[in-house]
This record gives sequence, structure tokens and C-alpha cells, in this order.
Amino acid sequence: MIIFLALYLILGTLGAMKDQLRWKDVKCDEAAAVQLQRLLRISMIEAKILSSKGLGDPQSARFFLDSRLSQLENPFKITNMRTAAERIWEAIAKKERIAIFGDYDADGICSTALMVYLIRYFGGNVRYYIPRRFEEGYGLSHGIVERAFADFNPALVIGLDCGTNSTEEIQWMQGRGTEVVIVDHHRANRELATNFILVNPNVNQIECRGTYGTFCTAGLVFKFTHGFLKCGRERGDPRANFFNLRSQLDLVTIATVADVVPLIGENRIFVKYGLKELQNPWRIGTRAIMNQAFIDHKQPLISSDLSFKICPRINASGRIADAALPVEMFLCEDIKEANRMAAELSEMNAERQRIESEITREASQIVETQFSDRSSIVLFNDRWHTGVIGIVAGKLMQRYRKPCVVLSGEENEMAKGSGRCVNGLNLVDLLSKCSHLLGSWGGHPLAAGIGMPRENVDRFREAFEVGVIEALKIIDVANDLEIVSWIRPGDINESMMRPLRQLEPYGQGNMQPIFGIRNTAFSSAPRVFGNYSQHFNFTLSDNHRVVHGVAWHCADDLPSIPERFDMAVRLHTTYWNGNRGVQVEMVAVRPATEGTESGVS
Repeated sequence: MIIFLALYLILGTLGAMKDQLRWKDVKCDEAAAVQLQRLLRISMIEAKILSSKGLGDPQSARFFLDSRLSQLENPFKITNMRTAAERIWEAIAKKERIAIFGDYDADGICSTALMVYLIRYFGGNVRYYIPRRFEEGYGLSHGIVERAFADFNPALVIGLDCGTNSTEEIQWMQGRGTEVVIVDHHRANRELATNFILVNPNVNQIECRGTYGTFCTAGLVFKFTHGFLKCGRERGDPRANFFNLRSQLDLVTIATVADVVPLIGENRIFVKYGLKELQNPWRIGTRAIMNQAFIDHKQPLISSDLSFKICPRINASGRIADAALPVEMFLCEDIKEANRMAAELSEMNAERQRIESEITREASQIVETQFSDRSSIVLFNDRWHTGVIGIVAGKLMQRYRKPCVVLSGEENEMAKGSGRCVNGLNLVDLLSKCSHLLGSWGGHPLAAGIGMPRENVDRFREAFEVGVIEALKIIDVANDLEIVSWIRPGDINESMMRPLRQLEPYGQGNMQPIFGIRNTAFSSAPRVFGNYSQHFNFTLSDNHRVVHGVAWHCADDLPSIPERFDMAVRLHTTYWNGNRGVQVEMVAVRPATEGTESGVS
């Protein structure tokens, strides 16, 4: 399943006027915030944000702010991790043929590159296989298994970011005498195979899911690598002492951001230090894709640099071509060849953007005319490209604030696609109630891959709608926009940005704070830009200064923005020609409220 929810869902715009958001001031323990400010010597805004995240006691707040690599837990606390590491050491020692199966999204791609690099480093006989989406389907499917056994006939198979629910395929391989290790984070939706090694905290470690279940697969592979090196040192292999574990955080960080897993606990540590590794990447392929994305290595990176510039390029090949390309790029040792592959990925991404934009516009028209009175959205069109409809589903969900499933029938008699869900509802639970209509499905509370016979689509649409309506009766899905502080344009400067940078990296589970500006107006006509005229630039001003801003994916909403309005914004540090500045990102607007503008608090 495609896990990549383009961080549009998390860091992108919430929409200008179409979403009826409830604006409210963020709730925090004021006394705790004052104590944090005094004891930790931080700004009041920083203390208020930490308190609102439930980090009001100084010890928890300090742990969050420090986020050191030394805080990482022993990898063997994860069920079956030592067993998996010992089995792969045994396979390397016996020179067994090892086949790695990965998924075709960024997490699967990065996980595969990490594992192949590790096993090759220690001399293992390994090949990797990424499914060809349009011929073999998702994950550890019959098609990819048959290809690998015809080509390589492995003694050991390692499934990464797939395989938990591949019961029949695992049994088929076991019947041929092949042993199976699965490292995955997808939840089980069927009876599992037996006698294989499963490293999946979301299946075999339910009681610790909050601690370990937030990892994407690349995060689990990093933990595996750590455990594998521990085993190597126990075996007395000197190479285990020289392997640079920290250097692997480049791909772990890309996958963690791409998969939109919570940036809390160890994930936060991965990304914090991985962004530093990406400042000067040692991996030729990583450097090549960053150069293609015009990322300045001299400037500090933030998670959105990856989500908007790197991750889409990596995902593009799996969406419209062969996802083995980025794996090969990350493993490549030839600069010229890596640059060629990175350029090819950029071209694929441009084509993906074009296709996605056309489908999104067409789908939006259908939603506005046929789904305005419904609580969910289920769309089906034979012509829509299956490789991009997951992104389309995410954009529709975000724009209309409804669970959304988008399906295509271009492959065969089956309708296949992706679902995306609003925060507060659980897509896995919703789909499980419709499972009698589905041929295949699997995923997470916010995202899932779905397949069903074409003739079931209409019945599924109605059953899904009933499930959503029932869920909404007992679950409050609040479209709340929490304002950390009300500010004026003149308050926005470098001194205000310093404490905000201390809270990075931002992402799911550690959302970037939103500020409010009351009763303001554009100081000049906004300028629309983008390949498909999706975005616009603007300026705001007061008596103190002018600030520059951007609104992503909001150009269509410009006509509905009133002359004077309240604006919800995020603040970003920008770098240009060695100078540091601040850019405002519009999150939402509403008609101006009564009263005067208020300053920073």
C-alpha cells in the first residue's frame, strides 16, 4: 500500500474559506508554562507550546528539547528483533541466497536500500525486488514472489514494509523450503501465517504499540541494524565495530517524513539527527536527488524540505513507472549514473504532478455536485491513473474534511485505489465493516489501499457512508484550528523565530504552531504562480513592517477572500544569498472579527 500522504495533509494549507473551521486559542496550563519558562530559561511562546503538548513538567519538556541519540532504546526490546538479526547473520555466514522484497513507496524504497546496503557490507549474497505496480500489485504478492523464485530461488526472504498479511505467499515460499523474515508496521487484517519471524510492533507487541508502533518500516530497519551490529560484536566480527550506524539516518529520515508517522519519541530523534546527516550526505544517490531538488546543502534543513521536494521524487517512480530506480540510485557508487537516475526521477515527478492535477480538478467537480450532503466520498473512474489517486484522495479529504476513497479500474476487472481519513476516525475500522465487499485492503487509521470487484463499488459506497455516519455519532471529529498566539505583522522577526526552531522537527505528532493575525488585508494584489496556477504570494503590513507570505494550493479560493480578514499562519525561516529571513504561510482566513489587532503574547 502507498503509505505516503504527501505532507500536504499535515503541513499544507487547510483551505481558505471552504472549510468551516473552529478557531480557538490553544489550551495550556498557564502556571506550568510560567514554570517551564523560569526553570528551562525558554521563551513564553515556547513554554506555552510545550505545555499544550502535554509536556508541562520540566523533565518531560527537557527530554523533548534535548532528543539525543543516547536516548534510543535497546533494539532487542522489540519482539523478535534478536531472532531476526541472528537468522540473517546465519544466512550471511552460510552464504545463503537472500531476497529482499520492499514496497514501492518511499518507506519501502528506503527500507530496501538500507537493508541491502547492510547485508552487502557484511558480504551477504542478496538481491532485492520491488513490485511492478501495474503487473504485480502491492507488496509481497504472488507476482513478485514468482519473479524472484524464477530468477534467484532464495533460501531466505526478507519482506520490508509488506508481508504481514501475505499469508498465502508466505506459505507458498515455506513449502519450497524458504524461511521468511518480515519487518513491517502494517496491522493485521487476516489470519497470519505461522513459523516465520515477524518484527511488527503493531501485531506482536500490542501492549507497547505507543512506544514502538509509531515507527515506519525504515525506522524498524534502523533498529534492526542496531541490533544486527550488537549481534556482530557478540560474534566477534570486527566489521561491526566500524559500521557507521548514524550515517544510515539519511534514508530513515526521508522515510519517516514521507510516511507521516508521529515525530515523537525515537522518530523525533531519527529526524532531528537525520536532517543533520542530510546537510552533508555521504550517500551518492542521496546527494544526487537533493541536487535535483535544488536543496542548498549550506543551509539547515527542515522536514518540509523532504516532504515537498525529496519524497515526491522518490515516490514518483512507483506511481508511474518502476520503483526499483530510486533503490538503485541510493545504492549507486557512480556519481554520473546517480545524477542520471535522479534527473529521471524529477521528470517522472513532473509527469505525476500533471496527471494528479487533472484528476484532482475533475474529482473536485464531482464532489461538489454529488457529495455535498454526504459524510463520505467514494469515487470511481476507469480512466484515472492508479498511481496518483492516493494523493488525490488525500487532497479531497483535506479540502472537504470527509473520509475519501478514490478508485480506478484501468488495470483489470478490479477497482483498485486508496482511502484517506480525517483525524478522529479510523479508516481501518471503517473498512473492516465493509470487508465483505472488498477483495483486498490494508493500511493505517489514516490511509489504506483498497481493491474490490467493480460490481461492488456502489454497494461499498453506501456501506462506507453508513459506517462513517455511525462513527460520527459517537466520535467528535473537530475541525479545530488552534491558535498559539495572536500577533501583528510587525511582531514577525528573527527573535520570534529562534524559540520556534528549538521545537523542530515539525510533523505529525509535533505540529508546527499556528499564529493568528486579526483584521488585516493584502497590502498589494496577490500573485498567482505554479505549473498549474495552484498557489499565490502575498504581502501583509502594519505601521512597523511588511512581511511576505505564500498560500499553497489556495489560488482557487482567492475570489472568496474578503477585503479585510483574520489570517491563521505558520512561520518559516528562509535563507537567501546567505541571509536569514521569515516567510508567512497562510493556513486559513475568515472575515475580520470585531476588535483591534493584538500583539504577540
